[in-house]
Amino acid sequence: MKLKPDCIPCILDVRRRELELLELEEHEALKVMMELTKLLSSIADPNINVTKLASTIYRRLKELTFEDPYFYIREKALDKCAEIENFCYSLLEGLEGYKRFSMAVKLSLIGNSFDYGVSGFEPPSLESITDLIAGIEIEKDDTPQLYEALKASYVVYLLDNIEELPFDMALLNEIKRLNCRVTAIAKSGYFQNDTTIHDAKQAGLHKIVDKLIESGTDGSSVFLDEISDEARRELMISNVIIAKGMAHYEYLSETPLRNKTFFLLRAKCKVIAQELGVSPRSYVVLEGSKINSESKCN
Repeated sequence: MKLKPDCIPCILDVRRRELELLELEEHEALKVMMELTKLLSSIADPNINVTKLASTIYRRLKELTFEDPYFYIREKALDKCAEIENFCYSLLEGLEGYKRFSMAVKLSLIGNSFDYGVSGFEPPSLESITDLIAGIEIEKDDTPQLYEALKASYVVYLLDNIEELPFDMALLNEIKRLNCRVTAIAKSGYFQNDTTIHDAKQAGLHKIVDKLIESGTDGSSVFLDEISDEARRELMISNVIIAKGMAHYEYLSETPLRNKTFFLLRAKCKVIAQELGVSPRSYVVLEGSKINSESKCN
């Protein structure tokens, strides 16, 4: 997805919020924000991919501060991971077949709500999960197509935020029940609150999937000019790719792979909602081949 006017203040506001998380002195935060604004102004272009731009600006923030703004958020998420995963399994009890799978998809979508990387979006509380499940509506819903595509497939699952990891683990367990071979790909380094390979291992994801690998990059998505040979090979040989979250959509929607790709996300900003042709903050399960025909994405 190409850069839009609303993306510029969003990127900068998220960086500002990260400096608040780091509790920098005001004069230090101002220096960093001035540097980031200068960098963004120098490289922003109408044809630049928005999530590649965001990755570049976040990398510069890391160079200037030497810290992970999401350290405590990450730590808290890992502490609660097993509890939330077990809660997800309790909601799946008694369900079978497509009903069980579609519930797992809904849980995974709700997990995508727990995102601190979008300006103006406030993640829900963990205590509200039951209410969210009861009221969830998927505005564009290719869950039936995903269910059929998955049977006995070789699947690559692109992880997103660490807060949604236990929800993804519940869905991945269901995907394994469909006789699929599954590789999950996590970040090699920190990008915002995204799941790193260390986080995924600590949460026990390797016990669910056939293979857990790192992307080879700290970029927000699987940038083909940055990822490892192993990650690129897994992407190329899989039958189905499941891409969680907005950053993977922003990149892969204009860098299509030959594999059948499904995007699972919540449209947490106006720009993404417009691109997808859905209401802001709505949930989406979208088969990638439909992007040109059904969404507003170029």
